[in-house]
Amino acid sequence: MEVRDKLNTAEKYQSLIDMKRAFISEEIEELRELEQEKISGQPVDDDIIFNISYSIFEEQKAVFIALYSKGETICNLMPEYQLLVDYMNKGWNKTGGYVQMIWLLSCGIMLNTPLSEFEKMVMFVKQQELKDFLIDYLIRYRIPTWNISTNDFVDIRPYKVLQDVISLSSQDKGKAVNRLKTYLSKEWYRGHSDCGWHDNHKTASIHFGYWSFESGALVKILGLDDSILKGLKYYPYDMVHWH
Repeated sequence: MEVRDKLNTAEKYQSLIDMKRAFISEEIEELRELEQEKISGQPVDDDIIFNISYSIFEEQKAVFIALYSKGETICNLMPEYQLLVDYMNKGWNKTGGYVQMIWLLSCGIMLNTPLSEFEKMVMFVKQQELKDFLIDYLIRYRIPTWNISTNDFVDIRPYKVLQDVISLSSQDKGKAVNRLKTYLSKEWYRGHSDCGWHDNHKTASIHFGYWSFESGALVKILGLDDSILKGLKYYPYDMVHWH
């Protein structure tokens, strides 16, 4: 098993995975106790339930990405991804959850997740009225009747340039993949400098891996030849090409 994101070692990724799974088990038990209290009529703050649920979702996200970074086979990632989607139910909202939704929709496309699972994420987008061009574009790949509701982006930096990739692909797929290469090489990581995981590799104990999952999803959607992207930092080549 070859490590995919070499900013950490297989041993450190595994240590992180074990720690996060232990946290998840504890938090699930805490959540069960709170929900039992609620059922029995005791006062329980819904914000507490959401915060714990959000934490479970975040821990599982780290597990899923760390497993991919460590070099785990794609087949073994499938149940971890399914858990992650399930944990979104009570632990996600559009406030602060935009990048998470892009990642999960993109992974769902690359993993060819069942439509019923994909639709769970779409339901959250509908319920919370999340309006964003990239999210609409990703959804429409799996649900062709989905309307592109806007040309705007929740986060312009770095995602807006992906409109160039999409536009170029209809004229010259070679230019489109070269634009994507520039995005990956010069814009993607820097464009997430405000995210909590940015620069995690400088504290290796919590680095779960850096991946531009939306780049992989767009390669699949647009039918691009990604030969020049293979081995490029942040590009999830193995996830794009698994069968």
